[in-house]
Amino acid sequence: MHAVTFQSPHEVRVDEVADPDITEAHEALIRVEATGVCGSDLHLYTGRIPLEQGFILGHEYVGTVLEVGAGVTSVAPGDRVLGGFQVACGGCFYCRRGDFHKCDSSRTFGHGATLGNLPGTQAEQAVVPFANLTLRRIPEGLSDTAAMFAGDVMATGYHATAGSGVKPGDTVVVLGLGPVGLCAVQCARAVGAAQVIAIDTVPERLAMAARF
Repeated sequence: MHAVTFQSPHEVRVDEVADPDITEAHEALIRVEATGVCGSDLHLYTGRIPLEQGFILGHEYVGTVLEVGAGVTSVAPGDRVLGGFQVACGGCFYCRRGDFHKCDSSRTFGHGATLGNLPGTQAEQAVVPFANLTLRRIPEGLSDTAAMFAGDVMATGYHATAGSGVKPGDTVVVLGLGPVGLCAVQCARAVGAAQVIAIDTVPERLAMAARF
């Protein structure tokens, strides 16, 4: 298959690499049909985050399930799915508390040995560990572009909003209107904030926030 691989700071390329295979009962194999470029990918690209030569990049993805391990029950071959950028087992002490980011088996797609050595999703296919927790079916009628936001960018804005304890009637300030900030504006409105103050220096981003 083809995949985007890191070569050195400021150098990536599309390489022919081996097709991935399921090796664990909790895994699913997906055909990637849309994938994004995140700010975190740019940190890898510039060398700010160390990455091994040849490692597959990417952690934002939408696709179709091709195959599942024996322990996967939440999705099946043929399902159109989106997935989180990070995987968690769902059963350890931290996962049972809902602290999935602290999971004993946590790994992040496309970040090399530093974050679990999990190949990324800027590729034609990808293996998704702990698929019962990591993958979600996409509702009919939702585009790939919109669905992909749920796996990272919108999820980050949502959890920032939810974790802050915003209540209906509150005033919320969002500083920085990149994709995550713009999602946080929408989430704050959705939970009932009476006023959302959105701050940036880029006119186009301010205009988009105003439309929300």
